[in-house]
Amino acid sequence: MKRPFLKLFESPFIVLLCLPAMVFAQNNTVSVSNESLRDLQRYQTQIEDMESEYGPFDNRLLEPLASIIDFYTDQGDFEEVAEIQIRQLSIMRTNLGFENPELIPVVRSMIEVQQALGNWDAVSDNLEHIRFLVASNFGTQSEELLLAMENQAQWLLTNFYLGEQRRQSDNFLDARDLYRDIYRLSEKVYGEESEELYPWHYKRAYSLALLVQLLNTEDSFSGEIFNDVVRSDGPNRLEYGLRGGVVSASPFLGLGRQIAVVDGDGLLGEGYLRQGLGFINDIRDIAEDRGDLEAEAIAHIYRGDFNVLMERGSGRRQYREAQEKLAQAGISQESIENFFSTPMPLPMPEFYPKFRDLVSYQQSILNEVPDRSEESLHLGTFRAWHENARAVQKPVSSDPLLRIGLPQFQVDLSFNISSRGNASNVDVLNSIPEDSRVTREGARAVREIKFRPAYEGDRARRVRDVQMRYLFAQ
Repeated sequence: MKRPFLKLFESPFIVLLCLPAMVFAQNNTVSVSNESLRDLQRYQTQIEDMESEYGPFDNRLLEPLASIIDFYTDQGDFEEVAEIQIRQLSIMRTNLGFENPELIPVVRSMIEVQQALGNWDAVSDNLEHIRFLVASNFGTQSEELLLAMENQAQWLLTNFYLGEQRRQSDNFLDARDLYRDIYRLSEKVYGEESEELYPWHYKRAYSLALLVQLLNTEDSFSGEIFNDVVRSDGPNRLEYGLRGGVVSASPFLGLGRQIAVVDGDGLLGEGYLRQGLGFINDIRDIAEDRGDLEAEAIAHIYRGDFNVLMERGSGRRQYREAQEKLAQAGISQESIENFFSTPMPLPMPEFYPKFRDLVSYQQSILNEVPDRSEESLHLGTFRAWHENARAVQKPVSSDPLLRIGLPQFQVDLSFNISSRGNASNVDVLNSIPEDSRVTREGARAVREIKFRPAYEGDRARRVRDVQMRYLFAQ
C-alpha cells in the first residue's frame, strides 16, 4: 500500500510538526485580509444554497467545504478544521458507503489535524477506522492490513512519551500484543517459509526486547510494568534465567504466591529475550532452507545481539558464524572487518536481510553528527525514548505521518565500551543546556545502554574514548 509522505523536522532544541498545506498560526494576532473573509463568506453562502436545494449530504458540498478547510488551516484554527472534516466524512460515507477506500485519505487528514490539536486518543480512533477500511477493501489476510496494524502498534509506542504517564505500561503492552497478532497474520499472508516473513518475525522479537529493557530500567516505572506484565502473562518468563535467589512477593497473585526474580546483577525477564531469539532463529532457518547465505549470516548477527542483551557473554560464537557465512556469500573480508570493528547500541530497530543495507544503516548512524571528532570513534546520536526508558532508543514509525518530535536536551559524552558491550568511564563533554540535571541524566543513561562489542576477527575487544550524542525529551 502506497503511503502518503509527510515530512517532519527534528533538532535538539525544538521540533515542529509540519502538515501538508497546514501552517501553524503564531500566538500573536493573525491578520486576515478582507479578500479572504469575502471568500469565506462566499463559500458559506454557497453551502447554504446547496443545502437548501440538494440537502445536507449532497456530494456537491465537498468542494466548498474543502475551501473552508484551507481557509481555517491557513489561520491555524484546527478546531474549526476538525469540525468541518467530520461533516466532510459524513457526506462521503452517505454517498460512497461506509467501506469505500476513498475515505482513507480523509481519515489520514483527520489524523494530521488531531495531532496538531494534541488529541492523541482521537488519532488512535482514526487509526482503528483506517484498519477497518483496509480490512474491508483488501481483506483480513492482506499485506495492507499488516501495515495498518503496524501503524496502530507504532502509534501506541509513540503514545508512550506523548500520553499520560499512568498509561505508559498499558500502551506498550497493547503494542506488544498487536505485534503478536501481526506476526501470526504475516504467516497467513506470506506462508510459513517465505523471505517476506523476515521483517515481521523480527518486529515481534524487537517488541520483546523493548519489554525486557523496560523491565530493567532503574526507576519506579520498572515496578509498574513488572506488575502489569505478571497480571497479563503470569510469572513464568520472568523466572527464566534465574541466577540467584532474590524473591519478590506479589500479593495480587494470591496468598503465599511469590515470584523468583534474579540477583542484583541479573536480568529480569530473560524468558522474553529467549522467546525473541526463537523468532530470529526462525529467520535463520527460513534463510537456510532457501539457500540465502546473506540473510542467514545476518540472522546470526542478530542472534549474537540477543545473546549480548541476555548477558550471556559477547555473542562470540554467533558473530563468528556470521562472519563465516558472509565470506561464503561473497562479502569482502575488509567490509566484514569494518562492520564488526564498530560497536552499536542494541537492540537493532529492524532486520536488514542484505549486508549492504545493514552497513548503510550503520554508516547513517555514525555520520549523523556533522561536527564529530575525527580523533575518536563517534557513534552518532542516541535518541532516548523517555525519561522512564532513558537507555532505550525511541522507536520510529515507518509511516512519517505518525512521527512526532519533542524539544530535546542534548548531551555529548565520551566513554569506554567493554568486550561484553558495557559502557564505563563516562565523561560529559558538553550539554545543551548546561545544566547539572541534564548532564547527570545523560551520564546515567549511557551506563545502562547495551552495545554490540567491537570485534577483531573472532575476538571481542575493549574500545576506549568512544563518543556519542545523547538526546532526550524535555
